[in-house]
Amino acid sequence: MTESGDSQQVARYLNSQLVSRLNASALAVSDEEYAKGQQLLGADYDLLLEQYGAVAAGTDTEQIVTRFNLTREQQREIINKAQQLNQTATLYQAAVRNGDDERARALARDIVENASELNASTATLNEQYANLETQTNLSFETTQEAIVTNQRRLTQAAGAIASREFTETNVSVQTAQPNLSAASPTQIHGRLVAANGTPVTNATVEIAVGDDTITTQTDSVGRYTTSYQPLLVSSNISTLTASYRPASGDPFLSSTATTSISVTGQQPSTLSVTNATTSAGFGDPLRVSGDVNIHSVENRSLAGLPVVLQIGERKVATGSTTANGSYTLATTLPETIAPGEYTVRVRLAADGLTVAPTVAMTQLTVQSTPTELSVETNDTETDSENISITGTLTTDTGDPLADRTLQLQLGSVPFKTVRTDSTGQYQATIDRASVQDEDTRVLTVQFAASGSNLESSTAEQTLSLSATNPGRQLVLVAGLLFVLIMGGLLVIREQFTTQWAQLRNSVSWDTDDKTETSVNTDETEAGRLAVADIPDETTSADSMSLRERAQNALNAGDPDAAVQFAYAAFRNEIRSPIDRSQTHWEVYNQWRATDQSEAAAVRQLTTAYEQATFASEPVSVETAQKVVELLPSLTETSGLPQR
Repeated sequence: MTESGDSQQVARYLNSQLVSRLNASALAVSDEEYAKGQQLLGADYDLLLEQYGAVAAGTDTEQIVTRFNLTREQQREIINKAQQLNQTATLYQAAVRNGDDERARALARDIVENASELNASTATLNEQYANLETQTNLSFETTQEAIVTNQRRLTQAAGAIASREFTETNVSVQTAQPNLSAASPTQIHGRLVAANGTPVTNATVEIAVGDDTITTQTDSVGRYTTSYQPLLVSSNISTLTASYRPASGDPFLSSTATTSISVTGQQPSTLSVTNATTSAGFGDPLRVSGDVNIHSVENRSLAGLPVVLQIGERKVATGSTTANGSYTLATTLPETIAPGEYTVRVRLAADGLTVAPTVAMTQLTVQSTPTELSVETNDTETDSENISITGTLTTDTGDPLADRTLQLQLGSVPFKTVRTDSTGQYQATIDRASVQDEDTRVLTVQFAASGSNLESSTAEQTLSLSATNPGRQLVLVAGLLFVLIMGGLLVIREQFTTQWAQLRNSVSWDTDDKTETSVNTDETEAGRLAVADIPDETTSADSMSLRERAQNALNAGDPDAAVQFAYAAFRNEIRSPIDRSQTHWEVYNQWRATDQSEAAAVRQLTTAYEQATFASEPVSVETAQKVVELLPSLTETSGLPQR
């Protein structure tokens, strides 16, 4: 309840502020402070109105807000007119002082017309205030009095200027018969005189029935006579008006007279086509011209008769006749008219008027226009999740086709629609994961020109699977790496076989009772490496000789040879079971499975041996020394049976 009461109190406050600003603005206008009057109805008024609409309760809040806004806008219009009247009056006074009678009279006529508009606007504002009072139960009496005071002052000033510069006039009008016939003209006459009875000569008087008008001139005694035959007249028109509108420099005020009439009948007409486009394609100019003739109508303008151009049943252009009844209708061929042969109709659209409708026909061939569609993709960025697609749609002559729908599909499956921009270009993206195999690698862009004089077109682009499918990429890369690694292992194994044979040949020659063995390289099956057989029996002296050779090589500054001799000693001192064809890493794996305690040392020896035997970089002296020093502990604690 407290919140509701607070909102109502705020609404009443805002309401009073709006009323206060309207009142203050009206008072400023009555004091000719027009800028202040406008300012009071500016941004602050908008803010108050917005706040009022937010807090006011009740079903009529929106209507009250609308009424406050309409009242403000109407009061702004009055301020503008009042300010304009004052400015024009200042210019008028200057022209009078300068003796410029022609300019003074032109400015005086502007003042009279502006004062008439101010009177109409003030009447509308008073209606707004009356409605606002009814909706809000507030009083705007002070505000209205200020507005009326301003209006009265300006109207009186305008009247004084009009009296000084102009003479009032009186125009009369009569018809030879009250029933006007579309089939024949009717005589209309009248007289234009000044307020004191003096005839206004050589003045233009306009005769109008609805929107159908003719003009005539007064003679030397202010009389006019003319014949009128209704053309653009509806049968329910009941008033004929005669109006005198003086020229800017004339010393007279305008005047108007009316008389009651009725209109009967309908006048026949004919329409001809004198020139027309016979063949057109998309966007080509389409032009038809000709004449309208109204039977039994002479000496009057035929301007303004409505003419319509149709292709089949579709209206494609409208226009009107000139004074002599000629017409020209021009447009461009719409896209939605399909190729084919058409009957083009030019129709006098006089339905419900006193001129009878009529139609003329001609033939048109609508030709199809080829289109060109391009597509480009950027699928080289393999680290991106999307493939960029761009292209253009144009006619065969290069004109861009804007706001057209294109269908994109991968293989035979549609997956996206796009629209061309104002230059005929389009762009889209494809998720790389959607390009899975050969069936989806062909991107097709289609423009289907259904119900159009444009021809359909298609563009295709074959996407690279290696660039579009990350999964396939990984498989290919993994396969390549597998081939390289296996090839390398085969090379290394072959090198190991040869190197081990050479090493056995170099370290096993010291005992005369040894039997030389050779590398059996012909027994390699399914990638299995064969190495030289190690003699089944090796004396302790032979073993010590290998250790000594390792130390001697180390002392001589040949760390690679030292490591190789050390590894040979290691393998010689390991008793069976051991497969002589095992590689150095296979021996290590067997060792690790048997004796975990020295696995790290054996790995260090094996790694050093691999580097000394196969790598381009030599083993460091420090590494060779550590390897030679490892031999006693490895052979004494060997988890594998020694020889």
